[in-house]
Amino acid sequence: MIFAKTYFARLFLFTAAIGIPAMAQDRFTIRTAKMSREVERTNAKPSKRRSNANDRKTNRVASLSASKRDSALVALPQISSFRDDRSDRFLVDLNVVRTGHPYKGKNSKRPHTGGHVYFKPPARQLSADDVESYPAIYAVADGVISRIDYSFRLREMFERALDRRVANTRYGIGLMFAKRDGQPVDMHYSIEPFIDPEDDRFYDKFILVKPGQRVLKGDVIARMYIPPNKKLAEKSHIHFNLMGGKPRSFMAPAIFSKAIVQRFHATWGNRGGTDGMIAIPPCMGYRLAPNENPFEYTAEDAL
Repeated sequence: MIFAKTYFARLFLFTAAIGIPAMAQDRFTIRTAKMSREVERTNAKPSKRRSNANDRKTNRVASLSASKRDSALVALPQISSFRDDRSDRFLVDLNVVRTGHPYKGKNSKRPHTGGHVYFKPPARQLSADDVESYPAIYAVADGVISRIDYSFRLREMFERALDRRVANTRYGIGLMFAKRDGQPVDMHYSIEPFIDPEDDRFYDKFILVKPGQRVLKGDVIARMYIPPNKKLAEKSHIHFNLMGGKPRSFMAPAIFSKAIVQRFHATWGNRGGTDGMIAIPPCMGYRLAPNENPFEYTAEDAL
């Protein structure tokens, strides 16, 4: 700010010295004063304001430190081991799944970087204080909790069920359970109840683990909050995918047993089970590009 004032003061003296007419000097003075104020505003400390839906300051996230991540990584298996030794623990109980779809790769007609699980409506209205009454979310393999999104605002969109625009807030968990090319591979659980609770600690009680915590396959790591609004409850889902490799990228969550894949496929129906007009076969990753295949860098039609 001091620099700006000094600079414009010297510039004014220079114009006078070289003989610019007084009227022109007055116009120049007005312009330079405006410029000086603009520079001051630019260099000033940002004012306190209410964060909007796109402001990362509204998010509460905790991640495993790099040193702890590297230490835990040593004992983890290669992701390639899951090609033959598949997990028999899906992320939720399949008897609570209403519908869903697999990871739809870059080569599909309508790509989507994650599978989705949608839930059957509860038999009775649930209370947010009765956490254990909500569907369990499981660790799909032994591993270490690498990240927790306690509250993460999504982009604003029009919600028909509410007849207004709203920025929904999700929560989520990262489970580091394998490695590839010396880098961690995480199962990413994006838990999306399709509401804005207007309280960034609302979901805390539904998250049952902490960053750095070691978990075993089958441990309950969270609960799926389902809102009381029936239309919103139908949209509430978990988006799940693998993240890893070098460079780190989205990959299909193709680590589950054939029995799980078959049962999950049976829930899809026409909407989730098609790509355009083409029926998707039982799989966890459809029409994958090479970097979306967790096991090797080759394209796959169904994995």
